[in-house]
Amino acid sequence: MGHGHGHGERRRPRSADAASRALAVSAALHAAFMVVEAVVGWWTGSLALLSDAGHMLSDVGALLLAYFAQRLREVSPNDSYTFGLRRLPVLGGLVNGISLLAIVVLIVVEAIDRLGAPEHEILAAPVLVAGVIGLGVNLVGAWLLHRSGDESINVRGALLHVIADALGSVAAIVAAIVILLTGWSPIDAIASVVIAALILGASLPLLRDAMGILLQRAPAGLDVAAARAAIAAVEGVSTLRDLHVWQLDTGQTVASAVILSEVGTLEEAAALADRIRQRLHDEFHVDHATLEIRPSSAPAPHHHF
Repeated sequence: MGHGHGHGERRRPRSADAASRALAVSAALHAAFMVVEAVVGWWTGSLALLSDAGHMLSDVGALLLAYFAQRLREVSPNDSYTFGLRRLPVLGGLVNGISLLAIVVLIVVEAIDRLGAPEHEILAAPVLVAGVIGLGVNLVGAWLLHRSGDESINVRGALLHVIADALGSVAAIVAAIVILLTGWSPIDAIASVVIAALILGASLPLLRDAMGILLQRAPAGLDVAAARAAIAAVEGVSTLRDLHVWQLDTGQTVASAVILSEVGTLEEAAALADRIRQRLHDEFHVDHATLEIRPSSAPAPHHHF
């Protein structure tokens, strides 16, 4: 009998422009320091610093990917992409998560080889200086991204890259201090494994959430049974036949439903759809709802989920 669309179809994430600027500035800072860190790591023979530089390289790629995904998400919907490119940032988050896992493997393999080889001299003082500067760069980048207020999985993935790299800088600093005080160089390879563990811990939740969105899992924290009951309790609803809830990106929730009702006019159907959409928006933070209102006597569709 009718269908309608819900609230906030074009709602922008809070401070989307601020997030784009933060990503661009962070990418520039990381690219500049990545070169410095790689040179110092090669000069000093520090695996911890080289592994951190490798992660810094992934940070630059992750930040650039997140930046372009952030910009392209605002492309207007068209006949080919009826939601626009709102899900592109999720792909960016997935790629960032996979790149984090690849870095973990490379660091661990190199650390094992280094631990099995004879000890070699590491120039700890330059490592310490580079680690401190790297920590500062990462803290600035993390602060910029956090301050932007954007909670999309795209920016979250970039932020995780930066935070993991900041922790890696801490590990490199600790290794340099231990070598300066004791001369025990294996701590450098051990520190690189700690870096890998930190990166792994950051990447798994990101991959889980990105895959959940791409597989159209219901948003975490949204009680679908409660939403179903809330719709069924709306005055005028006879039966709720289908309800689907998913996300375009973190914080952008979409729903569709088939409602059976005894309403007799299009105006009554529209009013019923508005009441349902309002309840979904107010109680379950659904931004966009497509509702089909059918008479109770209507046959069930041949194919439905």
